[in-house]
Amino acid sequence: ARSARQLRIVADILRADPARKIHINGHADALGTDDYNAALSDKRSRAVREALIQHGVSPDQIVTKGFGEAMPRRPNFNPDGTDNPGGRSQNRRAEVYLDF
Repeated sequence: ARSARQLRIVADILRADPARKIHINGHADALGTDDYNAALSDKRSRAVREALIQHGVSPDQIVTKGFGEAMPRRPNFNPDGTDNPGGRSQNRRAEVYLDF
C-alpha cells in the first residue's frame, strides 16, 4: 500500500514535468551468484519502470540500472559469518532518484 502510493506520487511528478528524469537503481542481497544477482537487480529496477509507464510516465524519462549485491544497505552476514536475514531483506530493494 505504501509503495503503491509512493509510486503514484512519483508518476504524478513525472507526468507534470516531461523534462524531468528519474533513475531507478535495483539491488539484491548476497544469496545467489554474482550473475544471478546482477540479473535480479536489473529485473527489479525494470519492474518499477514498467509500473511507472503503466501510470502514464514516458519511457524516455526513466533510467534503470541493476547493481546486484555490490551496494548493500545492511550486512548480509553477521560478524561470526552466520546469515543475517534482517540485513538481507533490506538489501533487496529498488531506489528511486528524481532529478530536480
